[in-house]
Amino acid sequence: MDLGLGRVQALLRRVGSPHTRFPVIHVAGTNGKGSTTAYLDSLLTHGVGLRSARFNSPHLMLPRDCARVHGGVPIDAQTWALAEQQIRSADVSGGAPGSDTPIDATPFELLTVQTLLAFTLLPPDARPEVLVIEVGVGGRLDATNVFPSENVLASVICPIDLDHEKLLGEGLAAIAHEKAGIVKPRGLCVVADQRRSYLAHGGELHAAPVERSILESLQQTCRRQNARVVPTTIPYDALRLGAPPGVADIARLRAPVAFSLSLHGVGAAADPWDAPVEGAVNVQVEATPARLTGSTTALQTLWSIAHDRSEVGHADAAARQAIRDAIRTRLFGADAACAARVQDALVRYVWEGRSEWKTLGAHTPLLLDGAHNVASAAALRLYLEACLDTYTSTAAAASSSPVDVHLTWIMAFSEGKDQRGMLDALLRDWRASGAWRCMAQRVAFVPFSTPVEGMPWVHTAAPDALRATLAAAHVPGVGATQVTTWATLREALAWAVATPQPALEVVVVCGSLYLVSDYYRDSCEA
Repeated sequence: MDLGLGRVQALLRRVGSPHTRFPVIHVAGTNGKGSTTAYLDSLLTHGVGLRSARFNSPHLMLPRDCARVHGGVPIDAQTWALAEQQIRSADVSGGAPGSDTPIDATPFELLTVQTLLAFTLLPPDARPEVLVIEVGVGGRLDATNVFPSENVLASVICPIDLDHEKLLGEGLAAIAHEKAGIVKPRGLCVVADQRRSYLAHGGELHAAPVERSILESLQQTCRRQNARVVPTTIPYDALRLGAPPGVADIARLRAPVAFSLSLHGVGAAADPWDAPVEGAVNVQVEATPARLTGSTTALQTLWSIAHDRSEVGHADAAARQAIRDAIRTRLFGADAACAARVQDALVRYVWEGRSEWKTLGAHTPLLLDGAHNVASAAALRLYLEACLDTYTSTAAAASSSPVDVHLTWIMAFSEGKDQRGMLDALLRDWRASGAWRCMAQRVAFVPFSTPVEGMPWVHTAAPDALRATLAAAHVPGVGATQVTTWATLREALAWAVATPQPALEVVVVCGSLYLVSDYYRDSCEA
C-alpha cells in the first residue's frame, strides 16, 4: 500500500475536479467510522430530507457498494460503469498536450476518484447535496484527503486504536497524528468519545479511562490548524440494557439502550475537551460500541454543523447555510416531530455485516460481524453477551432456571492481523450469569474468497494455520472446544446446523468483512 496525495490529485484534475463540487463531512478513526458515516447518511436523508451520498471501503460484494445514495443504496451500475471508463482513460492519459504521462494510480485511489466522479454524473435531481466520506487508512495521506477547506462542513475523528501500525507509526499518539491529518485550517473538528467501553455484570455499560496520548496528539494538530474542537461524550453511567418487546423471538436477539445525549458546543481554547452543554437529544440504539459511537458522533456532528457560526467563505455560501438551517430546524427543534425524525433515521440506518442478526435454517440465530481487529472483536464479544442477557433474562424468569447456550464460531482473518489477540477477545472464559450459561462452543476456521476485487494486497489466513494459532494461544476456556476447518463458508454453515443442539444455539460469523461479503454473495446466489 503506497500512501500519498500526488497521484490522486493529478487524477482528479484530469476528470474535472469532482471533489470541489460538494459540501463534505469527512470521517477518520480506527473503530466506528463506518457506523458513524451510516448514521450521518441516514439522519441527513431520512431526518433532514437532503440528498446525501457516502463513500465507504472496503466494498461488501461489488466495488460500487462503496458509493451509496438514497440512504444506503449502491449507486446504479450504468453510472458506475461510465465513471470507471472515464477514470481508467484519465489514468493512462490526460487527453491534452503535455498530459499523456500515465499516473499509475493505486486501486484505492482509482476507487475514490471513480466514486466522486460517479456522484457528479447522476442526474441533477438525484445528485447529492452533501457527501459523507470515510477515510480508507490513516487520514493525512489517504486518497480521500483532497477536499478544499471551504467544502468541508466538519472533520470527524472516531475512536482511535492500534491498527495499521506499519503504515501509520507505532503507538496511539502517532496513529492519532495521522488520523487528525484531515482537520482543515480554521475548520470544525468533532471528536468521538475516545474511551473504551465494557459491559459489567448486571447489564450495565461503563467506560475505561481515555488514553491521554490520543487527546494530546489530536489537540496539537487542532491547535496548529486553529480548528474549532467539539467533543462527544457517551453517557455510559446512564446506560442500562433492557429487554425489548418480543425478545422471546430467538431469531433476532437484541440489546437496546435508551439515553439522553448531551450536545456540546465548541471546547475552550486551553482545553478543548472542556466544552459547554448546549442541547440534548433522546437516543435509542443497539448496545454495540460501534452503534453507540456512530449514533452519538453523528448527532453531535450535525448539531455542531447546524450551530456553526463561522463564516462560509465559498461561492456556494448560501447553499452551505441552507444545509445548516435545514439540519437545525428538522432535527433539533423543540417540537416532538424533530425527536420522531431523529429516532426514525436512527432505526433506518443501513450498515450491513456489523452486529447484524440473520436466521440460519429454520430458526437458528446467526450474528454477522466484520470485526477485524482486537478492539472490534472485544466489542463483538460484549454485544453477544448483552444480547444473551436480554433474551435469557426473560426465558430464565419463565422457567426459573438458567438457559443453556451453545455457541458456534465461524471465522476468517486477513494475514497480518493480530489473530491471537482477536481469538483471545472472542473465545475467552465466559462470565458467570444467573440467566444463562455457555455449555459448549465450537470453532470453524475458513478462508474468505480471494482475490478481493480492487484490493490485491489483501490475503486470507490459512485455516490450518489459524487452528495452530488457537492451539498455541491456550485461550482460557477453549481447552474442550471443538475446532475444525472447512474449505468454504457455505460448508461451515451447513455443518453448524447439521446437528440440532438441546439448547439455545447461536452461530457467529466474524473475523473479516470479506467473510461477511462471502455470506451475502452466497445468499444472493441461493
